[in-house]
Amino acid sequence: MKIIGQFFTFCLVYLFYLPFKILPYKMCLSYGVFLTRLIFPIAKKHRKIAAENLKFAFPEKTEEDINILVKRHFDHLGHLLAHTLWAPRMTREWLDKYLVLDSESLGIEEETKKQGVGVVLISGHLGTWEILVQFLGIRMKGGGIYKKVRNPFVDKLLYNMRSKNGIVLVPVEESSQVVKMLKQGYWVGFGSDQNAGQAGIFVPFMNRQASTFVGPALMAYLTGAKMLYYSVLSGEDGKVIVRVKDLGFVDKKLYPTKEQVLRHYTELWTRTLEQEVRLYPEQYFWVHRRWRTQPKSN
Repeated sequence: MKIIGQFFTFCLVYLFYLPFKILPYKMCLSYGVFLTRLIFPIAKKHRKIAAENLKFAFPEKTEEDINILVKRHFDHLGHLLAHTLWAPRMTREWLDKYLVLDSESLGIEEETKKQGVGVVLISGHLGTWEILVQFLGIRMKGGGIYKKVRNPFVDKLLYNMRSKNGIVLVPVEESSQVVKMLKQGYWVGFGSDQNAGQAGIFVPFMNRQASTFVGPALMAYLTGAKMLYYSVLSGEDGKVIVRVKDLGFVDKKLYPTKEQVLRHYTELWTRTLEQEVRLYPEQYFWVHRRWRTQPKSN
């Protein structure tokens, strides 16, 4: 009986996905925005979450400013939805037409490729991050962390979508495989700004303490991989803007203990993400509970 329910759920998911598999690229973007504008009036809970998060992040903004940002954020969620479901159709030709890298970002990429090292590629819930998964497979020797979903039919669909352009996906339970890949020169993507609960360390992010995974810093520490931060942002006329920041290699001599070194580099990439969020505030994923876990008061 359970398998029938899972298959029915899969059918609904696939029907929702189908237009993005068929429609032209720019029409997918318009359709995504249409869907989120349709949802906006009834999404009271998520509008409230977004507004509360924005008030903490930008205490200087007025109530009207916050409401405008929430509306702009929901339009961005339409682009995020469209890019996520359209992304498996990405080609090199599309990249040549729509991907925009400034000279600094391009220089960082080219220099890193010449070095021939593994890369801990750090990104956050900013912009249109699923595009990164696909272009990482096309443009680099790319790998990514994959968390399975319970429904096996939906899981297979999502896995096939994400691996469409050649990225090597590793289940989250097999972290030792990530170490091997980094030592072999893979660029492994980490979407790292999720609430880490009691497993994380607390670092400042957007005016609050945020429980944060040390995984990216730990992988760079263990393997000697280079740390690069990527923002992948929705631009005008369907363009996708890529901004790369070189965070360097982990210096184990920086602090006397491993824990202090990991904290330093976790704070470094978190600060970099915050700087990017402040430049593109409507494109951060304000509807998630990033700050759910807070330090215990004494």
